[in-house]
Amino acid sequence: MNGKKPMLAFEEALGKLLAAARRVKGVDRLPLREAVGRVLAEPVVSAIDVPPLDNSAMDGYAVRRADGPAAGARPKIAQRIPAGNVGHTLAPGTAARIFTGAPVPP
Repeated sequence: MNGKKPMLAFEEALGKLLAAARRVKGVDRLPLREAVGRVLAEPVVSAIDVPPLDNSAMDGYAVRRADGPAAGARPKIAQRIPAGNVGHTLAPGTAARIFTGAPVPP
């Protein structure tokens, strides 16, 4: 035996989850600073896009979707896009080194 517990069947796991869940008894409207640890009664939606553009969540490389994953292909790194800078449209077969927070090239 490897010391690991056997995996639960889906039905058993669901039953345990539902037994541990608490039903929401009502809805309170209160200031945001008092809502810590509470559950939303309805979705919160912003009237504006935040951030206002698609940006990189981490350092990495931006590649063209149209180029697709080709086995062994190594696109030319044609640009470097640090946060706060806007890159150029990627040409076929190229990629961009992109950093956290930088706008994804068009």
